[in-house]
Amino acid sequence: MKAKKVFLVDDDFIFREAAEVLITSSGLTDEVFHFENGLEAYNRLEELSETPEHLPEIMLLDINMPVMNGWELLEELRQVKSVVRDSIQIHILTSSIAPEDLNLSKEYEFIDGYITKPLTRADLKKLSQSTVAEE
Repeated sequence: MKAKKVFLVDDDFIFREAAEVLITSSGLTDEVFHFENGLEAYNRLEELSETPEHLPEIMLLDINMPVMNGWELLEELRQVKSVVRDSIQIHILTSSIAPEDLNLSKEYEFIDGYITKPLTRADLKKLSQSTVAEE
């Protein structure tokens, strides 16, 4: 089953464009929304929080970005209404192979996964299976 929406939060324009092609061609979703940083994504989530049916099912979140990085966004999400956290599968999507980043991600009980770039069809297949499993 397809996800209704995927939020892709990453400051690398070329990566976002390539990832969107991969995500849509894999059949995960037809709607990928791009955000350059955590603040843009957070603001959009705040707007959608009053209508949970419009929230994305999946968010792929980079860690290292300007303005508001992934960790800062996760801290903000800890503070907001649980409907936002409970409605979205959040997966870290990063080029970081640092063990401390993986360990830090485990401190956020609402993170559903940690994917190391590059994003692959196998990663998306797992996401698709986990989306179906939660329905």
